Amino acid sequence: MKIFTFFCLVFCLLVQPLYAGERISMQAADGHPLVGTLSRPGGNKNLQAGVVLLPMYRHTRESWQPLVEKLNNAGFTTLAIDLRGHGDSRYDAAGRDDGKRVISRDPILFNAMYLDAAAATAWLGEKMHITTERMALVGASVGCSVALQAVASGAVKAYAVVVMTPGSNYLGIATMKQITSWPGTPLLILSSEEEKDRGAEQIYAALAKKGAELRLFPQTQVHGTNMFGEVAGVEGLITDWLVDKLPQ
Repeated sequence: MKIFTFFCLVFCLLVQPLYAGERISMQAADGHPLVGTLSRPGGNKNLQAGVVLLPMYRHTRESWQPLVEKLNNAGFTTLAIDLRGHGDSRYDAAGRDDGKRVISRDPILFNAMYLDAAAATAWLGEKMHITTERMALVGASVGCSVALQAVASGAVKAYAVVVMTPGSNYLGIATMKQITSWPGTPLLILSSEEEKDRGAEQIYAALAKKGAELRLFPQTQVHGTNMFGEVAGVEGLITDWLVDKLPQ
């Protein structure tokens, strides 16, 4: 009986999807090493569509897990990354500790993070063969600023973007100036009523005629990915919206 149980366990491990929770490495265009977690559903649920997930300030890729599960169940391939200076992307190519620059809020570091988003979408395109027409970005807090900068600058081409508690100028990233070049990409802005003045309403006012939508929630202390588990159904809201915007 013990031998049978052992072989059942081994078999179950072997038939797990190859890309479920796989740690991957890549480099940004400026050479900064980056680490992410790739998760992909198997079988017929694969939409051949990808979502890059960009965490909050001093948070890591694990913070996206509640949304990853929803997106994978809907058929999306997801790539959650640690932004430079964070988590497993903490050290630069020369081995210098960019975590110190994160703590000191170095604007040069944060303004280079759009290269991290570009590296992640390029990796999905090269390794997973996902086209830009079927690629989306989701960011939280400063990850919102990174996503908006990446698309507005043309460094990333995406079919849709979701931002959770965006700011008008987080950590030296001049979002309001950058989005004057917004290409009309569908944009879902999520924020609490409590924090809407930090940037959500300003960004929506600027981009309402360029594909932006705004959803406000009454809950307090739900900044960025802190919405998960506190704002009922927000994971499903994001997933359904991305499915709806996905080109056929």
